[in-house]
Amino acid sequence: MNQGRRVIVWRVTQDCNLDCQFCSYSQSLNRIRHNADPAKVERFGALLGEYSKQTGRNTLVSWIGGEPLLWPALWDVSRRFVHEFGLDVSTTTNGVPLRSRRVAERIVDDFTEIVISIDGFGDENDRVRQKPGLFEELKRNISTLVELKASRGSALTVKVNTILMRKNIEHFEAFCEVLLSWGVEELTFNQLGGYDRPEFFPANRLLSSQVSNFINALSGWKTQFAEKGLLIHGSDAYLHRLQCSSRDEKIPVEDCAPGSWFWFVNENGLISPCSYTSYEYAVDIDSIRSRDEIDAVEATFRQMQSENKSRFCGDCHCTQLFDKFS
Repeated sequence: MNQGRRVIVWRVTQDCNLDCQFCSYSQSLNRIRHNADPAKVERFGALLGEYSKQTGRNTLVSWIGGEPLLWPALWDVSRRFVHEFGLDVSTTTNGVPLRSRRVAERIVDDFTEIVISIDGFGDENDRVRQKPGLFEELKRNISTLVELKASRGSALTVKVNTILMRKNIEHFEAFCEVLLSWGVEELTFNQLGGYDRPEFFPANRLLSSQVSNFINALSGWKTQFAEKGLLIHGSDAYLHRLQCSSRDEKIPVEDCAPGSWFWFVNENGLISPCSYTSYEYAVDIDSIRSRDEIDAVEATFRQMQSENKSRFCGDCHCTQLFDKFS
C-alpha cells in the first residue's frame, strides 16, 4: 500500500565554491570537509528502489551540500537512481554550476526538481554571498535552464529558496516578480538562523516587526502570484514558527513523527530524523539490508528519542519537517 512519498535529504559533500557569510560551508573557512562514498550511496539507492517497487511508496532523494553539484559522482549516481532504481532525484544548488550547458542538460533530463538558492535582489544577494555579479549570472543560468526544459519537454520543477534577512525581507514582493519573469515556478523561504555563523547573525537577523508585516502581507502575495504561475509555500503554522524565533521564543516539539516520511542522511552515511540530530539519533546506512530494516528505522528513532531527547527538540528549527512546503 502506498504510504505517501518518502523524502530523503542527502548531504553528499561539504565542499563549496562560494564564500557566503551565513554558511558554515563557505569555501574560505578552515574546516575538515567530507564527501559521501559513491559505492555506499549506490548500494543504498538500489535498496530504496527495491523497497519503493515492493511497497508502491515513491521516494525522492534530494542532494544537498556544501554545493552538491561539485560532488564528482553526482551525475552517474543520479542517473542510476532514476533509470535503474526508479527513484526521483532533486538538488539544492547555489546555481553557479548551471553556467555549464552540460550540467543544465543533465538536470533537465534526469531530475524531478531543482532548488536554486538566491537571497535577495542584485547587490544584496551578491553582498551576503561575497560574489559580485552573481545575481545577474543566476538570471542567465535560470533563464537558460527554463528554456532548455521547455525545448526538451522536461517535467522538471524549477524552484528557488531564499533566506529572509533584515535587508531583503522588505523587498519580497518585488523579488517574487523577478523570479516569475525568469520562469521560476515555486518559492520557499527560511529565516536566517544563528547556528552556522553566529558572528553574522545579530546584525542580519529578522526583526519581530518585519516578520509581523511579512505575515500580514503574505496571504495576498500567495494569491497574487499563484494566479500568475508562481507558487509560494509556507503555511500559517510555519509562519508562526518564524514569528516565535524572531521573538526568541522557544519552539518545543513533542512528536515530529521521526523518520516516518523524512530522513536526513549526512556525507558519512548516517540517517537521522533531521540535520540537527545527525549524531544523536543516527542509523548507519550500512546496517540496513532489507525492506524490514527500512521499515524499522522509524521505531528506532522513536526509541532513541524517548530514551534521550535531544536539546534541539526543545527548540526545533528544522524547516523541512514543519509546513515549509505546505
